[in-house]
Amino acid sequence: MLGELPERYFFNKRSAVKVGQVLKGLFPKKSSGDKIFQEVRAAWKDVVGEEVSRCTEIVDLKRGVLYVTVESTVLIHHLTSFEKDAIIAKIHELTCIKYVHDIRFKVGMLNNDRRK
Repeated sequence: MLGELPERYFFNKRSAVKVGQVLKGLFPKKSSGDKIFQEVRAAWKDVVGEEVSRCTEIVDLKRGVLYVTVESTVLIHHLTSFEKDAIIAKIHELTCIKYVHDIRFKVGMLNNDRRK
């Protein structure tokens, strides 16, 4: 079967290839989405303030939805009910990018380096 396919379908026929190497070729890196994500992440402390930023962590940004991990359900309720629209408006104001249209909060553990 290997003799039937052209050479361009194989990385290296003589040695094993790591799965990660194959997957990197299949899924290109996000360019503009990563840039927007990094800008929002950098501005997060200014958007929500010091106290809330210590209890939250931005996890992802997909299709205009910002995913944030929060330490407590009480804080999630407060942010969702009272602060969500203001946070989105402040993100648009500080980053000058009107990409984020929704925020989804979920309870979870934050990275240890964020607690310092």
